[in-house]
Amino acid sequence: MSRAQRNRFFTAALLAAAILTAGCAAEDKPPPAMPGAGPQAKLLSDLAAVSNAPIDPLGSNAVPAPGEGLLHDEAGVSAGPRTFETEPGISRQVGTERNPGTVRLLNDKAAKFGNFSAVILERVYARLSLAEKSEDISRTQLPAGLKPVVITAILDKSGKLTELILEQHSGKAKIDQMMLDVCKKSIWYENPPAAALSGDGNYKLTFRLKLENYASVDERHWSFITDLGLGIS
Repeated sequence: MSRAQRNRFFTAALLAAAILTAGCAAEDKPPPAMPGAGPQAKLLSDLAAVSNAPIDPLGSNAVPAPGEGLLHDEAGVSAGPRTFETEPGISRQVGTERNPGTVRLLNDKAAKFGNFSAVILERVYARLSLAEKSEDISRTQLPAGLKPVVITAILDKSGKLTELILEQHSGKAKIDQMMLDVCKKSIWYENPPAAALSGDGNYKLTFRLKLENYASVDERHWSFITDLGLGIS
């Protein structure tokens, strides 16, 4: 084979190899998306691409600041947290699976001063939850027709509790006394809003507590369904 023939042979071989390589590369490409098809699946090699939200495995960011716990409604979907200020009368879930509880504002004035109301309600509910677990109360099986206990608390201009008035008996003396004790120990407020004063120059807060037996794990001690409301007059 002459030199010219060898050159033509190698040139043809190289051309054939290039064509074969290009064909293989074309076969490796994914087919184009069909017209009108939705978003294509995306292979993620970096989990940070899933979301820019920080990961908090201990849930520490979910713990509300003091006085904030009753202001936010985590149930359902909304554009942002809903607050008491605009929703008097709507219950907020604040209990646990074992001790279900709700709080609510009973009138427009309590809703108008939502932060003031929420701080007071949070203190009362927290102490009430402890009182319900005491030996005396937790052993109480309540009658089905138990009425709400209604108590009005009078605070002076400085936010100090000066008087408690039992407006309505529940029908169970120990429940009435429990709520009176809870109010006595948990109602105060530093620098209360002056606009929330009543006509006689005091703060008048009315609490309505409805209590029901919920469950018993040993047939002797009970947990309760607690519904607590607050109105301001």
